[in-house]
Amino acid sequence: MTESGNKIAIISVSDKTNIEKIAKKLVGCGYIILSTGGTAKYLNKHKISNVSISDFTKFDEILGGRVKTLHPIIHAGILAKKSSDLSNLKDDYKLIDFVLVNLYPFEQTISKTNCSYDNAIENIDIGGPTMLRAAAKNHKRVTTLVDPNDYDLVIDELINKGNTSLTTRKRLALKVFEHTSHYDSVISEYLSKKSTKTNLLDADKISLTIKKLNNLRYGENPHQKAAIYKILNTRLSGFNFSQKSGKLLSYNNLVDSESAYSCVKQFKNPACVIVKHANPCGVSESMTIEKAYLNSFKCDPTSAFGGIIAFNRKLTSKLLNKIIKNQFVEVILSPGISKDCLSVIKDKPNVRILVIQQSKNDGDEYDIRSLKNKILIQNSDTQILSKKDLVYPTKRKPTKTEVEDLLFAFKVSRFVKSNAIVFARNKTTLGIGAGQMSRIDSTTIAKDKAKKSGVKLNGSVMVSEAFFPFRDNIDLAKKIGVSSILQPGGSIKDKEIIKVADSHKISMAFSGLRVFRH
Repeated sequence: MTESGNKIAIISVSDKTNIEKIAKKLVGCGYIILSTGGTAKYLNKHKISNVSISDFTKFDEILGGRVKTLHPIIHAGILAKKSSDLSNLKDDYKLIDFVLVNLYPFEQTISKTNCSYDNAIENIDIGGPTMLRAAAKNHKRVTTLVDPNDYDLVIDELINKGNTSLTTRKRLALKVFEHTSHYDSVISEYLSKKSTKTNLLDADKISLTIKKLNNLRYGENPHQKAAIYKILNTRLSGFNFSQKSGKLLSYNNLVDSESAYSCVKQFKNPACVIVKHANPCGVSESMTIEKAYLNSFKCDPTSAFGGIIAFNRKLTSKLLNKIIKNQFVEVILSPGISKDCLSVIKDKPNVRILVIQQSKNDGDEYDIRSLKNKILIQNSDTQILSKKDLVYPTKRKPTKTEVEDLLFAFKVSRFVKSNAIVFARNKTTLGIGAGQMSRIDSTTIAKDKAKKSGVKLNGSVMVSEAFFPFRDNIDLAKKIGVSSILQPGGSIKDKEIIKVADSHKISMAFSGLRVFRH
């Protein structure tokens, strides 16, 4: 306390939300308020008495305001454990009991499209984090506030107890270090992005601050709790969406939704992808989005039940009506919806509609997977495969239509769990085999699914996401009626595989690109 018995509070904020409310309460509880610049003007406007930090320290701010709170009188007052710690100091040091500070809006500043590098650097706060960290370190005595959402709690304790509790000060101190850690990580990330090392994987250390968005219905199973967090890193591309209808999402809903939309956005023409248990079960690219959906559904109606449906075009009420009448669906994703879709879906309160929010300035694409206390990071599998990349080792070469179907099926195969086999014709999947330990089993499953759905495979193309180690898949392809095959090549048995394909008069293309998905 000061000699007059008053406690001292520092208030220096960029975000002035409800600041007058807590400032008035502090004055009412006998606090002297120290403030700076814009905060002082704001308090004066609201007729709240305050003392400028320059008057308190008897030191005018310098360097255009860059140095004003970085003063021994301020930091000794914050860091002293008790008043006797200051008694032997020659200047008029006083205990500071309360630090209410939030920082220069660096994150908001750099989010503006016209933000210059110099402007960004000028918005790096120095004095604010220093005061916050000092106050949080000394939380046994000092109350520190960084979040307006905590004002009411502190006001309540001041009114009812005369001071904040140690439990509250500990919690607020933790929040300060989380806040300053995030602030530093945003700065670090910005500077990293502006340096010559643009790839996330080039960095020795990566700041991956995460922010909770909301809880989920449950995890992979109903007995598991789950929540969704956002990684606050500008170098990561986003899977950002707004939910327009339906009940709370589950963990599996989101995993399947991201996979479905990542697959469908590869296609230029209207396309539909239906995903079940993280695997595409029907995919089609057509002249209309309605036709694409119907073709996708026909591939595997059984698996499509309760699936996730993604489109690369706006969802219309006409299409939405078809989907609802045709099948049970968990989630529908699209880049937009027509205005009347919400009136169509109102009688189906469990169906979630997600609108994908696309950004022109999206970051690079990476895949991140957790290993308990470790994470794996890799560049996403986005390498484009075109006609010019293909090599044709067989005597019979694929026709133009076959090449188009092969490239279409390749795009699907990279989102099918390995081992993966995809049969397609006319840019529509006919059968998909996924997640088997042997490739021949995946081929057999894809064949059997097509048969069960009444889909004829004669004249189809077959795509494998990895090379064929044995001839058994080629022999089965012949029995099925496959006309052309795409695979990456690279097996020690490539010559044998080519010879078998020639004997069956099946054309083959090598992509040179393996696309495993685990």
